[in-house]
Amino acid sequence: MEGKMHRSLFSQLDDLDYAIANALQENARLPFTQIAKDLDVTEKTVRMRVQQMQEEGVLSLVGVVNPVKVGLNVQVYIQIAVEACKLDDVVAALNEIYEARLVVLTSGEYQLIIQVLLRDYDELSEFLMTKLNKIDGITKVNVINMLKVIKSRFKFIR
Repeated sequence: MEGKMHRSLFSQLDDLDYAIANALQENARLPFTQIAKDLDVTEKTVRMRVQQMQEEGVLSLVGVVNPVKVGLNVQVYIQIAVEACKLDDVVAALNEIYEARLVVLTSGEYQLIIQVLLRDYDELSEFLMTKLNKIDGITKVNVINMLKVIKSRFKFIR
């Protein structure tokens, strides 16, 4: 019963797509032959379903890098308040900045939130002074330091 209740949250996926996505979510390197065996379908069926889900943007098979392990020790979220008439320009400028790995439109006092990953606080200061503060239309920023990641997961279905 519990599985069906959770399954209903993903009504755009049929049972087979759901089962394949769930298996790959647990282990993206799981061979299609093993998934096919577990689900009692052909490997070709699994391969075609995965390809279709990828083409539709439902499923992405990517490697996730641990930022701390590659030297990106400073992770911050920055709330950004923007002049209303400059929002599109600010978004375009942020999209060009490599360090801004996430740009989100929000409601409230700050129209945007970005996530930035950097090596150290010197790089953060440099980023704020030479990149973010040079963008016309930004009226106020609030830098939020991520002190410790307590939970991080990429599993959405169960």
